[in-house]
Amino acid sequence: MTSYEDVMKKFMPAFRSSAAKMMVNDYGLRQQQAAKILGTTQAAVSKYLNDKPAKGNGIKIDQAQVREYIERMLKHHDHSGQKALCKMCQSNVKFDCAFMVK
Repeated sequence: MTSYEDVMKKFMPAFRSSAAKMMVNDYGLRQQQAAKILGTTQAAVSKYLNDKPAKGNGIKIDQAQVREYIERMLKHHDHSGQKALCKMCQSNVKFDCAFMVK
């Protein structure tokens, strides 16, 4: 599996699940609002909210970093939010990413 596939199949679902739960439960966002921030659909957010965390995929999501991402995105600092997301991904997947925001 390539590094990009690792990110898309393992990291992003784990991150989106964690972020969706925090956005809805802690920040009071509606599923549609969370979906827009995460770049996904309301149906996907609903699935993330109802699914149990996947075990054994080796991805550990730092809740403080998720909170940082959400707060940056809520302040409309998209580039700043992307930096926070890249930092989380790099700490999990550990590869040189062509998409990484520096």
